[in-house]
Amino acid sequence: MRRLLPPSIPLTSLLQYLFLAAIAYLLAGAPSPSSLSTFSFTADSSQAAHRTAALHAQTLENLAHPEPGLECAQYAYRGVYVLSREPLVVYIEGFVAREEAGEIVGLSNPHFTPSTIWNQGHETLDPKIRHSEKARLPRTPLIQCIEQRAHSFQGWRPYTFIEKLWAQRYGVGGHYTYHYDWSTATAQAGRVSSFMVYLEANCTGGGTHFPRLARPVGAQWCRFLECEGERERERGDGHAREGGREGGKGKREEHPTQGIIFKPIPGNAIYWENMRPDGTGYWETWHAGLPVKTGVKIGLNIWTWFQQGHVP
Repeated sequence: MRRLLPPSIPLTSLLQYLFLAAIAYLLAGAPSPSSLSTFSFTADSSQAAHRTAALHAQTLENLAHPEPGLECAQYAYRGVYVLSREPLVVYIEGFVAREEAGEIVGLSNPHFTPSTIWNQGHETLDPKIRHSEKARLPRTPLIQCIEQRAHSFQGWRPYTFIEKLWAQRYGVGGHYTYHYDWSTATAQAGRVSSFMVYLEANCTGGGTHFPRLARPVGAQWCRFLECEGERERERGDGHAREGGREGGKGKREEHPTQGIIFKPIPGNAIYWENMRPDGTGYWETWHAGLPVKTGVKIGLNIWTWFQQGHVP
């Protein structure tokens, strides 16, 4: 009896069949190698996205918005002086009145706690870098009017918002070493400008040093800046040193001679812009709060945050 053999299948037909079978397998929902190999990456990306979203929400929560119906009296500065145009640095004589400064100090006194620094996303205490006390100010009508004063000084720039205000208190030895205010600047968001307002300065030392700003010409600036004779008296027998690490926190100087040092004069303020329109920071805004030698200095930080397209 003769056995029947199956007909032979051409090689080309066999390959075609295997190719079609593979396609059918994938279409049926087989896991692709890429989906298996990228699972852990996707999980890590998701965690990073959550952290970024939380930081973004915290940043927006820190922005101050005036309460409906807020009314602020017109206010006139005693003097406004442009020290630098690139970056823009302006000295404001009488940014706050004496009575306003006293009220702000009174509001801050119950809330002072040791000042912290942020290092790679972690908040820590490091008196070698920052030795002071800070106080978040309750948003009374006066504080909201100071916020509005700072905003209007800049011409109500679109998508800019004043951050909620902090007071800083420096006792003997209190200082804040060299740093930038714009460490996370981008073209879409960042701290575009800063005010340093002096509220109380019954002290020696404690000036604000910008070692990379050119000193303006003219003896009239000695009202607000330390001049050579004053620097020698402050320095005594010590030797000035220039220190600091680029882009972060640096070594504290005994009493530097390069750049300019603003005297802490109650009621007056320094305004400077931190960022260019493209989102890069100004190298010249590297600054420090020099050590207080005697007495107490209290200052008010006013920062302006830019958030492209944000509408509260």
